[in-house]
Amino acid sequence: MSSEIQDYLSITFREEERLLQAAWLRSVSSGEYRKGVTLLKDMVVEKQAAFLLADSRRLSSVTFADQQWIIRDIAPALVASDLQKFARVLTEDVFNYITFENLLQRITENHRIGVEVAQFTSVQAALDWLRMD
Repeated sequence: MSSEIQDYLSITFREEERLLQAAWLRSVSSGEYRKGVTLLKDMVVEKQAAFLLADSRRLSSVTFADQQWIIRDIAPALVASDLQKFARVLTEDVFNYITFENLLQRITENHRIGVEVAQFTSVQAALDWLRMD
C-alpha cells in the first residue's frame, strides 16, 4: 500500500486490489482542484488502477470552467486507462449529485467511456460496490 498526502487531498493505493482511494480533506480553490485531479489521473495511469474511490464530501461545487477542463484534459486519459469502476462519495446535496451526473453525460457525449460510475453517500457503500464482481 502506498500513500500520498497534500494538505487538501489524501491518496492511498491498495496494490492487491488495484484500488486508488482519495479523500478531499477540505474545500479547495480551482488551482488546488486541478492539481489534485491531475495527481489522481496520473496515479490511475501509472499504477494501472482498476478501481477509483473519491470521497468528495468536503468539496464545494466544481466550477463550469473546471468541468470543461475535466472533459478536455482529464477524461481522455482516464478513458484510455485500465480503470474499470469509479465510485464517488458525496453528501446528500442534490445539486452536487446532479452537477456530477451532468458532467458524466457530457463526458460520454465526447468520449467512448467503458468505466462504470456510481455515486454514494458512504465510503463503505462505495467500497462494497467497487469490490462486487
